[in-house]
Amino acid sequence: MTPRSSTDPRAPLTDVVALAALAWVAAATLHEGMGHGLACTAMGGDPTNWSTFHFGCNQEAMSLWGGRIVAGAGTAVNVILAALGWLVWRGSGSLRGRLAGWIVFALNGLTTFGYLVFSAVFGIGDWNGRGVMAGVTDPVLARVALAVVGIAGYYAVVRLAAGMLSRMLDGSDVAAKARRCAVIVWMTTGVISLAAAMAAGSDWRSTIGASIGVALGGNAGLLSMGRFVKPTAAASATTLSPSWLLRVAAIVGTVAFVAILGPGIAL
Repeated sequence: MTPRSSTDPRAPLTDVVALAALAWVAAATLHEGMGHGLACTAMGGDPTNWSTFHFGCNQEAMSLWGGRIVAGAGTAVNVILAALGWLVWRGSGSLRGRLAGWIVFALNGLTTFGYLVFSAVFGIGDWNGRGVMAGVTDPVLARVALAVVGIAGYYAVVRLAAGMLSRMLDGSDVAAKARRCAVIVWMTTGVISLAAAMAAGSDWRSTIGASIGVALGGNAGLLSMGRFVKPTAAASATTLSPSWLLRVAAIVGTVAFVAILGPGIAL
């Protein structure tokens, strides 16, 4: 009988980095541009600037609920992207497609619920008292509820993502493979975000804070992925092959993200 080939998303390493880079650049760009940006225009606001982790919107003529919608629209985009990632992972017949779907689901799912915890604990971000929670009658209770939902959702995403990853891994050392893959994705998001922060010029201090909080902090759940993966008979038996097109696309997308949105665009 022919032995099953080892399925290991680390092979080749550069393709995992490329998929993570594309997924992270897309998530950050769509969160700000399609989420906050379109909501700002739809609610009667005036877009002022767009950068990697911020979208400026003049809300003087906007209602309270309009401001809340604009603030929460970025997270809504992450929810949609996470759902799409799960659908791709479930429907794809290739390892690369399933790996891409897993990365998109994990990054956007962790960003969604991590943002809730981030805003609840530190009082900053889209879900703070000047954003989605603006005008609530009991801000303390609102922050506690936000933290509870965020922590529960974050844990659920980690467990679900670990289960998804388990079904792509083959062999007895699935925990080590999962840990390696997850750490690569986590480090990729951090490096890209820090590079974008350094390109922000005079605003680099606030941008680097956002990048550390969103990328290295919000995606830290990836580091615990190895604890929850388990060998499964449904694991794929295909080895990931190199893709130069994917690598070139990741380089172009990342450079554009850092060089253009890093300094920001005046609208």
